[in-house]
Amino acid sequence: SNWSVGVPAADVTALNDGTSTISVTVTTAAGNSGSATHDINVDSSVASISFDAISTDNVLNAAEKGQDLILSGTSTGLTAGTTVTVMLNGTAYTATTDATGNWSLTVPAADLATLGEADYTLTASATNSTGNSTSTTANLLVDAAAPVITINTLAVDDILNATEAQADLVINGMTTAQAGQTVTVTVGGINYTAQVQADGSWSITVPASAVSVLTDGNTVITASVSDIAGNPATASHNLTVDTAAPVVTINTVAGDDILNTTEHGQAQVISGSATNAAPGDSVTVTINGNSYTTVIDANGNWSVGVPAADVTALQDGTSTISVTVTTAAGNSGSATHDVNVDATAPTLAFDAISTDNVLNAAEKGQDLILSGTSTGLTAGTTVTVMLNGTAYTAVTDASGNWSLTVPAADLAGLGEADYTVSASATNSTGNSTSTTANLLVDAAAPVITINTLAVDDILNATEAQADLVINGMTTAQAGQTVTVTVGGINYTAQVQADGSWSITVPASAVSVLTDGNTVITASVSDIAGNPATASHNLTVDTAAPVV
Repeated sequence: SNWSVGVPAADVTALNDGTSTISVTVTTAAGNSGSATHDINVDSSVASISFDAISTDNVLNAAEKGQDLILSGTSTGLTAGTTVTVMLNGTAYTATTDATGNWSLTVPAADLATLGEADYTLTASATNSTGNSTSTTANLLVDAAAPVITINTLAVDDILNATEAQADLVINGMTTAQAGQTVTVTVGGINYTAQVQADGSWSITVPASAVSVLTDGNTVITASVSDIAGNPATASHNLTVDTAAPVVTINTVAGDDILNTTEHGQAQVISGSATNAAPGDSVTVTINGNSYTTVIDANGNWSVGVPAADVTALQDGTSTISVTVTTAAGNSGSATHDVNVDATAPTLAFDAISTDNVLNAAEKGQDLILSGTSTGLTAGTTVTVMLNGTAYTAVTDASGNWSLTVPAADLAGLGEADYTVSASATNSTGNSTSTTANLLVDAAAPVITINTLAVDDILNATEAQADLVINGMTTAQAGQTVTVTVGGINYTAQVQADGSWSITVPASAVSVLTDGNTVITASVSDIAGNPATASHNLTVDTAAPVV
């Protein structure tokens, strides 16, 4: 006979994991009983499974996509040997758990090659021996496309000229790598780094000290970056370093670099050449504020015509021609050339005589050099100088300068007066010129005196505790400096309009003067530099009588 009973779900749920025993007793109508037991195993625990990090960061870059990929993970509630099934892009891969629940499998590189640039969801599932199933997922981003990096034009035109080579060089560009990635730029064997900005831009600055040592020629600059997946990209950019300045030569003008009266009224050609320059490079010629432009010809030569009106406007003397050649790289080279215009009378001028046109006693006692300048006088022209009825001669040098010496013996005959010195000369074309200069002879030393001190030239105990006024008179000019020395300390005063002067010695310095005689000196020089000194005795008597 069969029997059956229903056990409510609540009672089944109350069973604990492990072995549960079922006991059954059957009793007949006669009262006889029979029993039996039966064990069942309760396994209500849930198995679990998880992925380890895939390729360390769950991102597959180009290098990782080109090799086999190991997928691994852990589990709980699965006995050793349980099959784990992993699905990737519609393909199933299997592994078995080991005694600790770990599992791993290999996805061939050939399968990975079919994966596009996308974010893939991997699933892993398994069923334990009691029929409990578990599954989990993991994301895998396939990012095998290399980023793009570019370098912008350098130094405006990809040419580094001499001026630019002395300044910082900014190198920048764009990249598709993610913001925050590091860009490494190599210039002249030195690496510089920058961070990718939110807009994909990057920028580094090469300091002037590193730019200046780049050698002329082609310099290859490289910039490299890796995206967040580790895919690298590199760009290179050529920078031409051209720091050689043109060397400019200016030919002789008008045959001898002198414009005479006839040439001064005619148009003139200014010409020359340049090295380190190419045909077509610009040439600017400037003279007397006027500029004329041309270009270098195929032979490296250049020339410009200066109209007669501009030549005629040149003043007598030296006119400087300035020529600047500028290359396509922006390097400039300049040269100057002097021409002498001799179309009118020459000129003469004195330099300052004895620095201030005043001869003091010391200067009167030594030889005197008279010198000056001239225009329109060729080298070797005689200049005649007259002083106090005596003639002295000099010759001009190549620059028109001249100098001569008046002996001290001649100067000794000069009295205290203002003398007119004249200079005259005649140039090679017969044009004469003359000029004058004044020379004041002031060889008399000034006089300086010191007034009575402390009423009676005696400093008593009371006076020694107060300021001490020291004053006097001098014949030196107003504004000259008087230096007074008291007890080894110098004090200064200015000569007033009436010739007086005054200084105050503070009480702190007066009080330390020792009893006895103190010599006070006052010195001054007049405007011509003649010195004078006076001394004055001051008796210091601070000892109180003992009564």
